[in-house]
Amino acid sequence: MKKFYVIILLALAACRPQSSPEGRSKIRDEKLQEEVADLKNQMNAIHDSVHIIRKELDELKPNAR
Repeated sequence: MKKFYVIILLALAACRPQSSPEGRSKIRDEKLQEEVADLKNQMNAIHDSVHIIRKELDELKPNAR
């Protein structure tokens, strides 16, 4: 009976997504997509900051003359 339980546990462990190459690649792809989304958010924040800085510089430019 113990052998049966061990076989069942091994079968369940083999069914996890991490156990197959396709499952691992899907997990990797999901992580990469999350990282790309984070990078896009960071780029948008940087773009907004540069836009604000540029606008402030443009406002200061006429006053400097």
